[in-house]
Amino acid sequence: FGFFEDTTAEQTAEFAKEVYKLDSKLILKPTVEQIKDELKKGNLVVMGMAGRLLKNPYFTAPGPIYHMLVIKGYNQNGFFVNDPGTRRGANYHYFYEILMSAARDWGGSDENILQTEPVAIVFLR
Repeated sequence: FGFFEDTTAEQTAEFAKEVYKLDSKLILKPTVEQIKDELKKGNLVVMGMAGRLLKNPYFTAPGPIYHMLVIKGYNQNGFFVNDPGTRRGANYHYFYEILMSAARDWGGSDENILQTEPVAIVFLR
């Protein structure tokens, strides 16, 4: 695409389609149950986050303003993710409340990250 910058869920899905031929769909304001349903189908879910709200102790302080991660599984307490923001991000566990409260789409600037709604990119199996 010729640039390096933060991207919205829609732009990320478009990039994945154009470059990697991956089919996806977007879920606006997803719930925990919707994400679990997609994982049960064997799909992967990618979501943008207000990174500092994740409070991941392995991020370099103070943490990223905007951050994307792959949600790949869950248990009774939360989601398992692959988090590229840290060397300890493989199979990292976030409690449902923490991950969902941090979920945000990119709104074009660091200043408005907390004003955007979450959007899940579901990569279809």
